[in-house]
Amino acid sequence: MANFVVVVDPDAERRWQFINYIQPLLPPVDGLITHSCTIGNFHASWAVSRNAPISWVADAEGAAVIWGDAIPSHQSYPLDSQALRLLWKESSPTALPAFDGFYAAVAYHPDLGLTVSADHLGLFPIYYYVTGDIALIASTPELFRHHPLFHTAFNPVGLVGILLSNCLFEGQTLWKNVQRLTASHALIWKPGTTPQQIQQHKLLDERLFKFDDSLSFSEQLDILDQALDKSLNLQVPAGKQYGLLLSGGLDSRMLAGFLHRQGIKPTTLSLGKRSDIEIECALSVVRKLGLTNRIVAIAEDKYPAYANSLVKWEHLANGFNWVMNWGLEPHLSHFTPKVINGYLMDLVLGGKIPYALESDNLCFENFFRGMNSWGLSPKLLEKLLRKEIFGELVAKTVAQMRTVYESYSELEFRKAWYFEIYHRQRFHVGSAGWQLCFGSWPIIPILDRQLLAITAALPVETITKRKAQIELVCTRFPQLAQLPLDRNSFNVEPLLPSKSRQQFARLFNLQSRWRKRQQRLGYERRYYYRIYDINNLGWQGIRQQAEPYRERIEHLFHPEVLNKLLPAPNLPVQSSKDAIVGVSGIKALLGLMLWSKDNF
Repeated sequence: MANFVVVVDPDAERRWQFINYIQPLLPPVDGLITHSCTIGNFHASWAVSRNAPISWVADAEGAAVIWGDAIPSHQSYPLDSQALRLLWKESSPTALPAFDGFYAAVAYHPDLGLTVSADHLGLFPIYYYVTGDIALIASTPELFRHHPLFHTAFNPVGLVGILLSNCLFEGQTLWKNVQRLTASHALIWKPGTTPQQIQQHKLLDERLFKFDDSLSFSEQLDILDQALDKSLNLQVPAGKQYGLLLSGGLDSRMLAGFLHRQGIKPTTLSLGKRSDIEIECALSVVRKLGLTNRIVAIAEDKYPAYANSLVKWEHLANGFNWVMNWGLEPHLSHFTPKVINGYLMDLVLGGKIPYALESDNLCFENFFRGMNSWGLSPKLLEKLLRKEIFGELVAKTVAQMRTVYESYSELEFRKAWYFEIYHRQRFHVGSAGWQLCFGSWPIIPILDRQLLAITAALPVETITKRKAQIELVCTRFPQLAQLPLDRNSFNVEPLLPSKSRQQFARLFNLQSRWRKRQQRLGYERRYYYRIYDINNLGWQGIRQQAEPYRERIEHLFHPEVLNKLLPAPNLPVQSSKDAIVGVSGIKALLGLMLWSKDNF
């Protein structure tokens, strides 16, 4: 991983007091390597895995650090820190270039101040706190607490955003005056001034791609094909060893097809148990393409330890679902130096908005109802939250969400598409990129400026319901389209069923029905439903661990409502909704109980 802290502080004694204290605290997991650089009032420290691509410089001209691969549009290899420092120095503050790939970057000059930026979608987390001539920048807010001039103060606005959407909204965190950098923006700051977030680019950019109404669907597919091919060529150059996170679903299968076409044979890693439906579908791809595979199952008895890591280092910015990802480091540290994944591909390329597929029915009310299903409803929050602390924040936050939603586009589908990318998907899905850094640096092909511009410009009819994505797999890789496909359900029907598959359709239907019966008997073969089950042994362990801190959050909530939503650990959590989505808001409350241990 890359866990970094940057401090600009003119008081040398105070600065070094902070640095020396946090240095041993930087690695969230064992086995990371710690480095630092300093010049004048600036200091940066970071803890990374041995394979992490890092470039840094510190001399009389200032300092710069790049954590990850930042690839300029005009070249086929990553930028180094010296080139970054010069490029940003010579660029207008309102026209700072952004780069392809997954990265965070900072540059400092004693006269010009500080510039900070991240990948196109802001998946790499950057938080900042500024007061007077002091700036703290980091990949997590956690270590800010150790600076002598930083005082922790709970931020009700941040919590309301998390409880409504299962992620941060408008950069508001659980601590007052600590902000998450907005996606596609750079932070610019000089001592004694107010920090500014400057937009670097928009996804829809006619300079990169202007849609031609005369293009047929087939020609649009060719454009997508070429753009994705180019992104992989840049981020996955031949001649190196790569891994691929291979699920049983469509995104990683499509990537496996493109990589195979380019002559790249990654080592694949699949999450779950050998008996899972997801693993069965993934292994069919492995066999078809002649790949090697590792299967990793995260032990449920480790969930409580991973939950502690999540609340400490993420501060619930991404909700409290992905505790299991904090258990991947031991497996990835002995895997390949870089691992390719299909994060956000289903939404950006496939137009898959899980709770708003029908563009004809889209409006803010319908979209919000679906998005909010990952959190707690405004009506429920009004009963749960104490008015003396939260006032009208629920209604005000929902109103602001509507304003942001309406600002994105004139097309209803695009409003939903942008909002989903920049909010729930950025945090809930995109957070896995930073977590993977613990052992193997993530390659996220969707982080390509031209590919993003193309998907933003194509007609809704082309990308919605994964139409283009499905057609790409069926026409480019028909041998993969004939294999069973996991849909996080009992239906694994291939995109292109073979004749033999069609002949045995009745048998496969019986298999699906049997698996449903197994599930009712307590044998769950759907991977995500099993690991997200709040009543499984792992989550019960988390609930037992969090229970002693219930009283620490009762000053925020009405206890009778909280206790009904999240009863004592010896009682099951009840939900009439989907077993994954429906309890996510309750899990956020559970995570807050753990977070309160060190913060209330």
